[in-house]
Amino acid sequence: MKKVVYCFALLLLPTMMLSQNIEDGSEGNILYSKETTGAVNVNTFGFGGSFKQCKTIDAFKSRFYEIGFTTYRDSKEVTFPAMYHGYSSFKFGKLNSIAILRGSLGMNYNISRKPVWGGVDINMVYSAGVSIAIAKPIYMYVVSVESIGIENYYTESLERYNPDIHTDVNILGKAPFYVGLLESIPYFGINCKLGLNFDYAEYDNHVRSIELGGIIDYMPIGVPIMAYNDNKNLFFSFYLSLYFGRRYN
Repeated sequence: MKKVVYCFALLLLPTMMLSQNIEDGSEGNILYSKETTGAVNVNTFGFGGSFKQCKTIDAFKSRFYEIGFTTYRDSKEVTFPAMYHGYSSFKFGKLNSIAILRGSLGMNYNISRKPVWGGVDINMVYSAGVSIAIAKPIYMYVVSVESIGIENYYTESLERYNPDIHTDVNILGKAPFYVGLLESIPYFGINCKLGLNFDYAEYDNHVRSIELGGIIDYMPIGVPIMAYNDNKNLFFSFYLSLYFGRRYN
């Protein structure tokens, strides 16, 4: 009788081990219905982050929505050191600090699925949606001189940057970021993205992926960024994103 029990247990053991592996996502190409991920990214004009929620359509396609943001640094920005100790450096000629918020809907198409024993999933990703460029005006600490008789009196003030009256001679330094925040102006537009996503996660229910691609934001009303330059309508950048999250049913 004991021999029969031992044989029965030996027959069940591989099945139990496989069942456990499948449950924790370490074996078998399991098709999960949902995926939630977060990402950090760098791009050709800044850095940012995003949150993405996916829903599986079939073994090769999934639909997602994504919300995110990125900073923006214009290629013509030049940093000037502060004139005096205790003041911050400033970008001469920069009118507004820019951040871009995005909301988009998109699709993942599987190009190459990794084998059961491990590897990399390759997916083509594209999306489109709405963008909001937030333009926060830049304030400077400036100094003015008033002559009374033979005496000169110097006065420091906090003023919104005006390239017509503020120069590298009378600018002391840049004001803190929060100054002018309530005066920010939104510029509405659209975006589209195309990229390749490489998922290298060890387990099927985990997401660890790198995504490379390009993204375009278009604002019908140009965004003022640099003095004496045309307002900017088109923002194009290459990006690299690192995604991490989980798949589940």
